[in-house]
Amino acid sequence: MIRLASAIFIFALGACVTSPKNADTFTDAGVVSGSVMTEQTCTFPGSSIWVMVDGQGECVRYFAAGLESATPLVHVWFHGDRMMQSLSDGAAWVPRGWYNNNDPRTLQGYADRDANKYGMLYIRYSRPGVYGSSGDHKERRLKREADIVDTALDALKARHGIERFALTGQSGGGHVVASLLARRNDIVCATITSGAVAVAQRNAIRGWSTDATGYSNFYDPIDHVGDIPADPRRRIFVVGDPRDSNVPFSTQVNYHKALTAAGHQAHLIKADGKGSSRHGLSLAGFRVAKWCVDGVAPEEIQKRIGWSGGASS
Repeated sequence: MIRLASAIFIFALGACVTSPKNADTFTDAGVVSGSVMTEQTCTFPGSSIWVMVDGQGECVRYFAAGLESATPLVHVWFHGDRMMQSLSDGAAWVPRGWYNNNDPRTLQGYADRDANKYGMLYIRYSRPGVYGSSGDHKERRLKREADIVDTALDALKARHGIERFALTGQSGGGHVVASLLARRNDIVCATITSGAVAVAQRNAIRGWSTDATGYSNFYDPIDHVGDIPADPRRRIFVVGDPRDSNVPFSTQVNYHKALTAAGHQAHLIKADGKGSSRHGLSLAGFRVAKWCVDGVAPEEIQKRIGWSGGASS
């Protein structure tokens, strides 16, 4: 159930310029409106899968590289949020430059490039309501997003013969990875970069009475650390820049502390975030994921990744 902080959060989104029915979520307008698809319209051979969650179907798009042969371990990357929302009137929009070069051919090219560059079988996953997937991106960080992704990973395992996953997520994608940790026992490496992993703490620091999406019934990964299954082989890397002005680094530190207190093999890595907000760490996440899979020690990973702000502590 949705609970809004105050009347200033109006999510009717009168600015929508397209209908959710089969909207093209490769476009700005489609991301803002959301998309409702049927199993009959979810027909994108080799890059889509139909899943059912709580009696409602969703079309999941993904772009894979190297999965034609045996796939014992696959790296899956979850992108960050692709929408902003106003705290004054609830209007949603995709900022200029956030959605350039977004079409299936381009994204498949990115998947092929990254698989080749990092030497890992790879899936670039389109979160609900984004990059061709159906759903409503305004509902990111609700439990349903994790339900959809969790169900889709099971379906992808069956389709491609996958045994284990290395998961990486940037920002809101880090929230997805942290949510999946509490649900799955087939994750060997989890890399969370600039992750929204302690949502309520972030809201308190920012002075928000709800999440930036306007929802107060968000899924908060830090509250579910106790649900993460014990696995002495799995490694979790929480990667952030202490200067990040988007997701406070202190929330990531607290999530890391909760992980280690629960007995999980978790490591905090400082890295130089890109952009004026120091928030962009996607490329660092790919590198850390590769080193995690290769068994590189966390101290060596910190040394390799570097951080211009000073010595790691």
